[in-house]
Amino acid sequence: MSPLFIAPLRRAHVISPFGPGALTLMPNRVSVIVTAPRTWLRSEPVRPPGSPSMLLELTITDRHLQAATGVQRFVQPPAAGDDPIKSQDWLLPAARFPLAEACANPGCQRMVPRDNSDVAEGRCDRCTAPGSKRRWPTFQVATVLACQGGHLADVDWDAWLHAQPGSACAKPDLGYQVGASPDRPTVRCYGCARKITFAPEADFPCPGQRPWLPGTDPQPCQLRARPIERTSTSMHYTWQLSALTLPIVGATNPALLHALSDNTALTPLRRLDAQGRDEKTLTEMLAIVGGLALGTTRDELVAHLDALAADAPTPPTRAAELDALTSADHPNRVTNHLPDLIVEPRDPAGYRAAYLGPHLAALSAIPRLRETRVMAGFTRIEPAPADPAVGYEQLWGRPRPDTFPPGANDDWLPGYRVYGEGILLVLDPDAVERWVRRAAGAPRLCAASRSAPTGTDAQRPLQWLLAHTLAHLLMRAAAPESGYPLPALRERVFATDARTAFLVYTAAGDVHGTLGGLVELAEPARLVPLLDAAVDSARWCATDPVCGEDATGARTRGTSPGACHHCLYVPETSCEAFNHGLDRALVQGQHGVPGFLA
Repeated sequence: MSPLFIAPLRRAHVISPFGPGALTLMPNRVSVIVTAPRTWLRSEPVRPPGSPSMLLELTITDRHLQAATGVQRFVQPPAAGDDPIKSQDWLLPAARFPLAEACANPGCQRMVPRDNSDVAEGRCDRCTAPGSKRRWPTFQVATVLACQGGHLADVDWDAWLHAQPGSACAKPDLGYQVGASPDRPTVRCYGCARKITFAPEADFPCPGQRPWLPGTDPQPCQLRARPIERTSTSMHYTWQLSALTLPIVGATNPALLHALSDNTALTPLRRLDAQGRDEKTLTEMLAIVGGLALGTTRDELVAHLDALAADAPTPPTRAAELDALTSADHPNRVTNHLPDLIVEPRDPAGYRAAYLGPHLAALSAIPRLRETRVMAGFTRIEPAPADPAVGYEQLWGRPRPDTFPPGANDDWLPGYRVYGEGILLVLDPDAVERWVRRAAGAPRLCAASRSAPTGTDAQRPLQWLLAHTLAHLLMRAAAPESGYPLPALRERVFATDARTAFLVYTAAGDVHGTLGGLVELAEPARLVPLLDAAVDSARWCATDPVCGEDATGARTRGTSPGACHHCLYVPETSCEAFNHGLDRALVQGQHGVPGFLA
């Protein structure tokens, strides 16, 4: 077996934050880039004849997300085993990056190029440690080049240094010295005596390199690449699309529905049935379903096939999800299999005692929900709206075809499915509109609201800003009371139509499961003091006045005062907007900002 980088990653983390194109650190302290699905296929284990491939075994579907991304299916990353080598798990490859390294010997510091497939810790080929036969270790440089389109490359230190004023150099011999900050190293050439400190404010023509697709040629790019620390949080922003599984009219057996959608033996028969129903196909499907111990009948099977065929494969919308999350039509039916969605609407009058209570139009406890998350690509430097067509090319190295041929093994994107629970709060539309009219004249709120999602499911900016801020306050207040750590909670903001709402939920089934601790907080006796604590926490921050006051000067996209790690920020995996678009001043009203509750 060829040398490999071995480091177990949670299945969910292969989608975000350590999806293809992201950098991570191996146990042997080597920085690597997670490679794309195109390279995953090369390491797929070979199954015995007659057995479904692991690719098929890990396949999941979501009709709405398939329509949004233009692919035929999604594939869950393989779960990491206790001993992946001995258990012959599917090992996803990674490539060494950056390739530029420097000797740790203060008397040498020469730069050493490495190969992307080299898994060993670096060693200098010019000097040995005192009193030892071992060579001095090398370390990977801290600064690389990245463009917002996702390209990533090593800085061409030789070309950069020798483009600076100085005498001609016949024999370049570079040294690299760490500076006062990681992004300000001093680079010297022993051949021509140049010695210059690197300026991170510089930018370069983007070389268009894609190290997450080893062996591919650079891609033409008109953007400018800028130096960035390889450990920076702005190095990789996942384009993560997600959708809640909504019940299909006429399909009352969720286990049968899942089998028809995802089972490797039933899905081709379902496609055959869609072309023209015959008894032979139905009989074969009933036999397979019987082997799965689902206990269905022919009539129920036909009803579910018809329901699937009648369901329109449209992209997911927040409006449709909010309809389902406020409906009383999805109770917990007593069957052998739990439904994908259980909704328990609550009377908002029971929460009037809370500061936020008079401004609530509806509230739902969600004891069970199912969510599918898909990695549709990524960007760097700044988050941007997802573009699935661009993302497919990022992950596969070629444009997405209009149609995939039968039997294609590149008709998918990485995806992940989890179950969870949550609490939905719907704000009173009249109260929201009164606040929006006042907030429209506040420059700092308008600046913060620019992070509102755009595209096919665009959200109204100021309404989104309000719900987004309240969601963060509730997440931070609920985490200590629910039994879940804050990284296990997530938000879902709804501001696409006349309604404004937010869902705080947990969906981290591989570790925390659905324990019921969050949905129990929906009881008035527990939620009222929790909402008051969330509102009270917006009054003051440990870093005030710095956090709350508006600073002079130009703002970048989505930035504003009134949010920091002490008051509003949550782990970026928990936030739909990477902690952009927040301002706690809008709750009670501070610093001239109109308050929603004022």
